[in-house]
Amino acid sequence: MLNSQKTKLFIALLAISAASYAPHAMSFGLGDLGGGSTASTSTAAAGDPDAFVKSAKSAESLMNDSVTNLANALLSKKDSAGLAAQQKAANETTDAKDKGAKQLEVNKSKEAAINEALNNANLKNDIKKMDSKHKTLLGASAYNFMLALLQDQTLAEQAGGLISSLSGNPMNLGKLGGVKDAASSVSNQISSASKIATKMPDIFSAVGVKAPESKDDKPKQIAQVSGD
Repeated sequence: MLNSQKTKLFIALLAISAASYAPHAMSFGLGDLGGGSTASTSTAAAGDPDAFVKSAKSAESLMNDSVTNLANALLSKKDSAGLAAQQKAANETTDAKDKGAKQLEVNKSKEAAINEALNNANLKNDIKKMDSKHKTLLGASAYNFMLALLQDQTLAEQAGGLISSLSGNPMNLGKLGGVKDAASSVSNQISSASKIATKMPDIFSAVGVKAPESKDDKPKQIAQVSGD
């Protein structure tokens, strides 16, 4: 019981903290995502923009995959069909910015469907009725979802200092656009994901999985299963 309460508190604080970064991104045009001069932003000021972009893409991929897998675990085949078509269209988009925008819309659609499923009063009973493969998929997906959110939160803390550093150094201006795009993606993911993050403790409790404790934890390997 104590571990369950600690997990719920941890996730609630993470969701609230993560969500607080999105307004900074909007009001500063992706400038001060960190919201101030902190140890993490100071570190990022002297950081590697290429490493930041690479980490942001990795977190984005993990978030996208986890959202897809959560949908696969919680939704029926019928409910998943429209989302699969929307995802296919996003995957086939060649323009990078357009692709990112479409992927964001796909994630919003998936997260809305996931949120509806998680608000089901019979959720815990429905999870108990799942076969072992679906339970494993659900637990691993929830774990990876929270891990991606932890990674995004860290990147958001670093973005402001890194952007300021690049803006003040003419030699690095060529990399500023890529960092801002990555920071925008991080901000969008946080804003969207924080809306369902507080529901994850119910899943962890139902399937017997612990939440990740650090952004450096390893993602769980996932075996795909079909919906009902």
